[in-house]
Formats: sequence, structure tokens, C-alpha cells
Amino acid sequence: MRRLHVQFYLAILATLTIFVIASAIFWSVTARVRDETWGANTVGEFVQGLLPPASAPPNEQQRALDDLHQRLKIDLALYDSEGRLIASAGRLPRLPREGTRNSGWAMAHGSPLWVLPFSDGRRLVVRHARPPERVGWRVFMIPVLIVLAFALGAYPIARRLTRRLQRLQAGVEQLGEGDLTTRVAVEGRDEVAALARSFNQSAQRIEELVKSHKLLLANCSHELRTPLARVRLGIERLSRSPDSSVHDELTRSIAELDALIEEMLLASRLDALKTLERSEEVDLLALAAEEAAYFDVVVEGQPTTVRGDPALLRRMLRNLLDNARQHGGGATRVEVSTGAAGGARVIVEDQGDGIAEADRERIFEPFYRAAGARQVGRGFGLGLAIVRKIARAHGGEITYIANAGRGSRFVVTLP
Repeated sequence: MRRLHVQFYLAILATLTIFVIASAIFWSVTARVRDETWGANTVGEFVQGLLPPASAPPNEQQRALDDLHQRLKIDLALYDSEGRLIASAGRLPRLPREGTRNSGWAMAHGSPLWVLPFSDGRRLVVRHARPPERVGWRVFMIPVLIVLAFALGAYPIARRLTRRLQRLQAGVEQLGEGDLTTRVAVEGRDEVAALARSFNQSAQRIEELVKSHKLLLANCSHELRTPLARVRLGIERLSRSPDSSVHDELTRSIAELDALIEEMLLASRLDALKTLERSEEVDLLALAAEEAAYFDVVVEGQPTTVRGDPALLRRMLRNLLDNARQHGGGATRVEVSTGAAGGARVIVEDQGDGIAEADRERIFEPFYRAAGARQVGRGFGLGLAIVRKIARAHGGEITYIANAGRGSRFVVTLP
């Protein structure tokens, strides 16, 4: 399997190599036109002013070339418009075959020459006095060195990028092996960092769901034993001596089992709920009044409309009122109003003994019962946990506030 960083690395080098080769080809193809356009004609006119005119005797032109050769230390050769040699100084630089038609840089016998055209048709061939045998490999080494330097600089960048991906891969493998506490380091601000953050959030969510389900299953086994034991004893008693009281006890136990299973299924479904299955406009005041009628409580407030699942919101209100009846001596005040931020707020107060400060957050955990709480009826410890799950599924929250005198106050805020 080819590593991702190797693929990145090779792609970068291939792109650079193609660029260097294309640049070299372009430079080679356009060299003559560029040189002629960028200075050959201009330099030729300038040098022509330093030399005698074409009509001057050859010996005078020879003296001028010798003088330039001595001062500039370059090989020179002057040719007429027909390509015949007029004068030369130093080692003779021969006019290239295309020299009578072109100007600028040219190669002859492995040496670079510069052909300068004069306006009178003459050509001056210029070559460095020292043979440039080593110019070729130096020119070849320049792009090689560029590619090599870029290769050395690009490898750490490609390796750093893919190293973070490898750490993310290791985290995914650890999570797949069952280590739900696995998290990866978030480095940088690019897409890889965003992927790492998403992975951590997903791992956190999975860990919370698994913990919640483990807690749910662990407590379910305990909670189911009591009604099942009563059912078993009732059946034994019923088989020996049929009695209406035994029948009633069996009915109550079966109803309790049914209610517990319904609570557990709802709690599990809310844990896995990402978005509301049903969403519509709900009059929260009317909904609260309908539920409060079963508990003989009057609801105060003003009509407030929220968007949500009416069945879940109804269950939330019912659980709050039922919790007040079982553990707080009944609800004393229910109010529905508009919150400060424009959402809805539901307040349910009871007349119980209140909740100790250490337990005020734990009462929203599944199967938790506050020590010393009044138990008028039976409960499973799931009511307030379900209320919080429903509120959060709607983008809201529930908080507990101790009344100044006596009792408890539960405040639900919904967007």
C-alpha cells in the first residue's frame, strides 16, 4: 500500500519537474527571438559605433578588433554580409551556419557564441576568451539543484500532514477495538484539525450513549426483580387459593412492569434521538392545562407557542407533575410564560422537603433517588431524567431551584 505522504510528495515533485522541463524547453525555443529582441540589435548598433565603417581598409578594422580584444579579453571575429571573414582577434570564433540569417546566442563547436548584427550587413561574433567547456553541465545542474532543494523542503511538509492522519487512523482503530476513551490531538486549523474535532465529538457522544445504556441495563435488572417477584408470589398464591386481592396485586405488578418498560424504552429512544421525529407548533399553556387537570392543579400564565413534538412535550409536563405528586406532596404552582430570550418557560413548584444541594444535579440521572425524598407512590427514578432528555432534544434545559420557604421549583426553558 502506498503511503499517502509518499503520494503527496511524488505529486509535488512531478509537478515541479514538469514545470522546470517546460520552462527549459520554452527558454530554449524562444532564446534566439528573445536575445535578438532584448538586446542583440541594440548592442550591435553600439559596437558598430566603436568600429570603423565597412568601407574602411581591412587592416584598420583589424586594429580596432585587436584593441577591443585586449581591453575586453574576448574572442572576436568580423564577417561581411556574405559571411566572409574580414578580421579576427583571439581564437577564431566561426560564424554559425545560420549566422548570416540570425542574430543572438548560438552554439558552434560546443561553445556559446553571440552574433551581433550591424546595420551595414556585417556580423560580429563574440566568444569568451577562455573555453567554456564546463558551462553545459553547470546549466544542467541548476534545474537539478532546484528540484533537489524543493524535494528536501517538501518532504517534511507532506510528512507532517499525513502524520496527523495516521494518528487519526490509530484513534479510529482504538475506538473500533472498544476503547471509548480514545481521543486524538487537534493540531492546526485546517481540514485535518476539523476532522480530528469531529472524531473527538463523535467518540464523546458514543461514550456517553454506551455509558447511558450500560447504566440503564444495570438498573433495569434491579428494578425488574421486585415486580417480577411479586408476580411470581401472586401466581403461587392464586394457584392455592384464588382471591380478588391477589388478582388486584397481580394487576398492579403487571401495570408497574409495563410502565417501567415504557420508561426504559423512552429513555433509550431519547438517547439515540438526533432530531425530532415530529415537529409542529404547540400551545404550551393549553397542553399544560390538559395535563394539570389530571392532577387537580390550576395552570397560570399566558399562551406561549413553541415548536416541537407534542407527544414528548406532553410527557415532559406529565412527568414533572407526577414527580411533584410522588416526592413533593403535590404541585402547588404551575406557570407557563415567555422567557427573557423570547422562548418559553415552564415552572412547577411543590410543597416537599426540598433536595439537598449535593443531590440537585444527580436527581436528573437515570434511576437516582434523592436520600430522604418523600415517596407517596412508587417511582423508578427515570421521570426527571426523561424530562431533561426531552428538554434537551428540543434545544432547552431544566434546572432545579430551591424555594426560599419550603419545597422545590423546577424550571424548564425551551427555545
